[in-house]
Amino acid sequence: MEIRVLLGTVDSSIVDSDAVVAIDVLRSSTTILTALANGAESVIPAASTDEALSIGSKFQALVGGEVNSVRPPMFQLGNSPLEYVRERIGGKTIVLYTSSGTRLLRFLMAVSKKVLVGAVVNVSSLVEHLEKTGFDRVTIITAGRIGSPALEDSYCAGLIVKNLSWRKCDRNAEIVMKIAELDINVVKKSLHALELVKLGLERDVDYSLTPDSVRVVAAAVPFKGCIRLL
Repeated sequence: MEIRVLLGTVDSSIVDSDAVVAIDVLRSSTTILTALANGAESVIPAASTDEALSIGSKFQALVGGEVNSVRPPMFQLGNSPLEYVRERIGGKTIVLYTSSGTRLLRFLMAVSKKVLVGAVVNVSSLVEHLEKTGFDRVTIITAGRIGSPALEDSYCAGLIVKNLSWRKCDRNAEIVMKIAELDINVVKKSLHALELVKLGLERDVDYSLTPDSVRVVAAAVPFKGCIRLL
């Protein structure tokens, strides 16, 4: 397996990759995986708040997400994975809009052969799936914030790369493997993590940075525009 890591940006390699792993630890990826693990039928990433509301109305779906880490008043759910409990979302379709993660997913779903959702909470299950499928070229992309890499996303990418049996990796992969050696309490002091803590969302940070909280693998469904469990 050949591994490439893109930090807060994209390039043409995603077109040639057999699979692309999209990471937005705080909190889009974590919320999607938690929702699906708790029984949501599917999650539809949206590129804007207006689009999310439009899709939600069309499919009679729950609409969730955030703008500047806060739930818009017209959304039924925010972007806290802890809100997505089975009693509320089981069997339902969810439309999700977030500041960076869902927009990245929407783009990747349009240009990539296979798109997987990666986070700290499903890292072992994701690694196991990648090993079993025998992909030749895998690109890991971190969402970051406004084009800049986020420490927690790089940490997650490093955990994935460290545990894969790759034959070749790029310089960014080597960098994130070093970042994955950081103490988790250091990662919890990342810029975005501290911003969430100030908003009273420390439990979101703790949950999102707990490995293997959910034992699931999720991928985009070709031509459906949604993400479901594999």
